[in-house]
Amino acid sequence: LARQVIGTRPPTMAASVEVVKPRGQYDEVVVHPLVLLSVVDHFRRVEEDDSEDKRVVGVLLGEYRKGRLDVTSSFAVPFEEDENDASIWFLDHSYLEKMSGMFRRINAKEKIVGWDSTGPKIR
Repeated sequence: LARQVIGTRPPTMAASVEVVKPRGQYDEVVVHPLVLLSVVDHFRRVEEDDSEDKRVVGVLLGEYRKGRLDVTSSFAVPFEEDENDASIWFLDHSYLEKMSGMFRRINAKEKIVGWDSTGPKIR
């Protein structure tokens, strides 16, 4: 797995991008601006709706061609952590499958290439 830390956004937010590599190495990974905007927007919406600092999770979509990975779009996934044990978390798998199917209908070349996680702490 290749891990690129995008860095800190506003003082209370950190973000990371996890990209799953196929065989071989990437010569270049390009994260398109719309993806970054989507990740920040998702974090801000959750932050406004909830008084607690929560992490948010999303899926990264893109395509790999000739040593270059283009991360071209993303979507948020409903995600909850156990209040007593942060190592226990819940991801809505049916939502993930439905959204993946809809994105495949829009652009069949895009595949799931990774995930993003934002919040007050990266775990």
